[in-house]
Amino acid sequence: MLAIGAHTDDVELSCGATLSRMKRQGARVFVAALSRAEASLPPGVPVDELEREFRSAMALLGADDLHVGGFPVRNLAEHRQAVLDELITLRRRFEPDLVLTMNSADTHQDHAVVHQESLRAFRGVTMLGYELPWNQRTSANDIFVEVSPQDLERKVEMVAEYNTQAQLRRNYAAPEAVRAAAVFRGVQGRLPLAEMFECISVVWREL
Repeated sequence: MLAIGAHTDDVELSCGATLSRMKRQGARVFVAALSRAEASLPPGVPVDELEREFRSAMALLGADDLHVGGFPVRNLAEHRQAVLDELITLRRRFEPDLVLTMNSADTHQDHAVVHQESLRAFRGVTMLGYELPWNQRTSANDIFVEVSPQDLERKVEMVAEYNTQAQLRRNYAAPEAVRAAAVFRGVQGRLPLAEMFECISVVWREL
């Protein structure tokens, strides 16, 4: 499976527990972040700090391979063709059976580009859109993935690797917020704990 984020920390915040579950159950897990979001760092922080935090978080997950791109934060729309080319390269490199990408309802300008170009790059692949609720006015409650307490705590640990976000007081990255979201989606899906996804495409092949 391949999880794609426009920026470092998108994947951890949205579907980190699902990635933990999939890895625990034997899947090969690949993760890509297309931008290091250098312009979003607190003053005085080294320009590669978010990439360092991303790699630390992925080490906790045990990701099988990573990709970090160099697109400028909040300007992916100006590089749309290059984004598509990079996603196609990722498809050829990892050959995923399942892709987790940005949600169609996400209003962040970079996230919208990644969603739209994922539709082009991953035709013929099962694809789910993860949620980042603070960027969405609506959510498609299509698929609820049950996660264990162990998976949820792994997600909390991965998010905690982002000291830069703590400095910026991102309340959605607080441990209590991460746990509360899993409880809420669990209530909706009649599960103890869950993460929720939009169903973008399902490819059901003959065995």
